Amino acid sequence: MTVKKEFEQPSIENDTMSSKLFTTTNQLFAANQKLQEMQRQRGEMLANISHDLRAPITAIRSAVDYLTSGQNLTPEDYRTSLMLIDRRTATLESLIQDMYYLFCVEDASRPLERQTIDAAQFLEEYYYDALADSRYSRHQLLLDIPEDLNGKITVDIQKIVRVLDNLLGNAVKYSPAGSRILLTAARSAESSCLTVSVRDNGPGIPQEALEHLFERTYTGSPARTPGSATGNGLGLSIVKAIVERHQGQVSCESIEGKGSCFTFTLPFEACGFLR
Repeated sequence: MTVKKEFEQPSIENDTMSSKLFTTTNQLFAANQKLQEMQRQRGEMLANISHDLRAPITAIRSAVDYLTSGQNLTPEDYRTSLMLIDRRTATLESLIQDMYYLFCVEDASRPLERQTIDAAQFLEEYYYDALADSRYSRHQLLLDIPEDLNGKITVDIQKIVRVLDNLLGNAVKYSPAGSRILLTAARSAESSCLTVSVRDNGPGIPQEALEHLFERTYTGSPARTPGSATGNGLGLSIVKAIVERHQGQVSCESIEGKGSCFTFTLPFEACGFLR
């Protein structure tokens, strides 16, 4: 004969229940605050982007209206208007591409195409490709990698190239012609990370702006927006999103009038052999 056991209610002290309830409530509150902040930032970003889209579209519309006005236009009038349309269209293309790229990078459901590569070799190859690029021909590009930097990084190569392109392009755009731009790499002494830096001699950044540089909604320093004439701030946001998808961090140090140094980290697996 099977004996039915009576249900025994677990004994939980009131203090323990109160503590767990308090912890859970705080966690829910923090999650709700984070969600609200993300929604606020997304709303601000969309508002900023809408503003940035409006300016080139208005210029293009004005140029088209001028060309179709029926006035006696000279060949120079046509050339000037078409050049304006071409420039503004390029601005729109750049902004739209940056928006789409950022959304794709931030989408965690899209896996990274990771490969394990030699860190020093990758940076050296990138540097020599940059030397041959006409975009950087008016500046002195320098590379500083220690000889004993022996190790691997597991990364999405094209996305890390995008990070370097944005940072290097940023330095070139806002540094005087002929000035030096230094790409460096080293193993972090505090952790098993690769630290990569791009240092320029540009105008520098105000200290109060540094903590906001990588925010998608920050437009207070358009001079630090790589690859964009609109000041939309997405260039550095893309850098931050890519680096964080690789479990790294990005930061900037700057002195006004002397230049800036952008630094990012990547997980690094040291090797016990020389290259």
